[in-house]
Amino acid sequence: MEEIFMVHKRSRDKLLRRQIRRVIYLRSYDDRIACETVSKVSREDVLSLLAQPVCLGDAPNVEKGEILVDSRGTGSFQR
Repeated sequence: MEEIFMVHKRSRDKLLRRQIRRVIYLRSYDDRIACETVSKVSREDVLSLLAQPVCLGDAPNVEKGEILVDSRGTGSFQR
């Protein structure tokens, strides 16, 4: 019997979401004193920074000054 091996392909949607989050993190402020990462871009800024057309639902609704990650686990990018 021949075994058929399936090749795992990365989902383009997940790749796009990672790219969007990377853009947001690269343009955020890391506050070492308060242990927070604060967004310096809005959703519209993120969509304009990307080099490819993006569905509006793929970009998270972030605002300038929004806390993305903090030490208490209550940031908008934390579960």
